[in-house]
Amino acid sequence: MSDQTATTRAEMPKAANPILERRTVENGNRNLLKHLKPGLSVLDVGCGSGAITRGIAELVGAEGRVLGIDPSGNLIAQARQHSEALPQLDFQQADIYGFETTEQFDIVTCARVLQWLAKPEEALARMAKLVKPGGFLAVLDYNHEKVEWTPEPPEAMKKFYGAFLKWREEAGFDNAIADHLKDQFLKLGFEKITVEPQFEISVKSEPTFATASRIWSEVAELRGPQLVKDGYVSEEDRLAAIEAYDQWIATTGESMRLYLLAVEAKK
Repeated sequence: MSDQTATTRAEMPKAANPILERRTVENGNRNLLKHLKPGLSVLDVGCGSGAITRGIAELVGAEGRVLGIDPSGNLIAQARQHSEALPQLDFQQADIYGFETTEQFDIVTCARVLQWLAKPEEALARMAKLVKPGGFLAVLDYNHEKVEWTPEPPEAMKKFYGAFLKWREEAGFDNAIADHLKDQFLKLGFEKITVEPQFEISVKSEPTFATASRIWSEVAELRGPQLVKDGYVSEEDRLAAIEAYDQWIATTGESMRLYLLAVEAKK
């Protein structure tokens, strides 16, 4: 597949913004909390609508500096709308491959972004150069091949999920990127690398279960039309997956676990 195919498939549907806005630095990037303190400079690569980035800015305070970059003009516009009260926070439309600056940062962070890049090694190399000596590169991402459901989800959703993984893989995306990050850090010359599980687990007894576990119905709703257009699944099967999975959540579904790792190293 071409780079253009990867770029097109990675583009976030506008309707997906509410998913991004549910995330905070506390619930969506908590591995950063141990590092963030007043006065630090932070670059958030692939900041999306800026929900997590705003939390970072609040924690580094007025004496800090936070820059969020994202290739989506739509998301950057949304991010700017919500950040006027934080003068230490700035957003710029850019992707990491073409981002140019002489600035270096105390922390360069990238959460759930490399999964959507066809050249994650190049992106990581560029991010590493933007970290100050003594600073941290902190990456958070999934292995989509290790999602666990209890009990198994309905066949209609399994079929859609298999198509989703194939659609991603054939665009050049690494479905198991989380488990490949440590090796990529080693190739860049990092030595003391920490790998921390940040699994996202939703359990029926928790009030957030219906919302959190429904992420796959949301993927079918928001990304699904792209799969239909690209010929990976029929519209009938897409709709059947949503209906069956929502029924699973409401009845037999007990738990879902997304396999997410935080990989960090000091420069």
